[in-house]
Amino acid sequence: MKSLVMKNKIVIAVDLSEQSAPIIHKGIEFAKKMDSSVIICTIIPIYIDYLQSEMALIPTQWDEIYNTQKTHALNELKKIQVKHPDLQIDLMVEVGNPKFDVIEYAHHAKATYIVVGTHGRTGLSHTVLGSTAEYIIRHATVPVLVIPMDRSEH
Repeated sequence: MKSLVMKNKIVIAVDLSEQSAPIIHKGIEFAKKMDSSVIICTIIPIYIDYLQSEMALIPTQWDEIYNTQKTHALNELKKIQVKHPDLQIDLMVEVGNPKFDVIEYAHHAKATYIVVGTHGRTGLSHTVLGSTAEYIIRHATVPVLVIPMDRSEH
């Protein structure tokens, strides 16, 4: 009887900041070693709750802002996809809460691993901004590979 080998699926979650390139690079290296397909996932943070009191934008203006951000993110991720024709890379760009949505997406995609990076924030900025990577590490139901921010001092 022929055994079915299930291929690994890795979700690489990035915010497309400057630190995203090494995270994607390491995630793709990992995927190749693990004979995995890849989903590069970007969740554009939804800030309506925080900004409504500051900015009186009507919903269609928010939609326009988020659609522009989604288009930009998708175009950036497509550049990465083209650079790796030997690897199955799917792209996912949505608007939401990265902490929750990365985990939810990985679950629905039946990911076997999640790759995330850290920004290396400490102190008040860590407390105020929270840590998406920390939340994912604590709540993911699959192994999480964390790529630390590259810095010369600790």
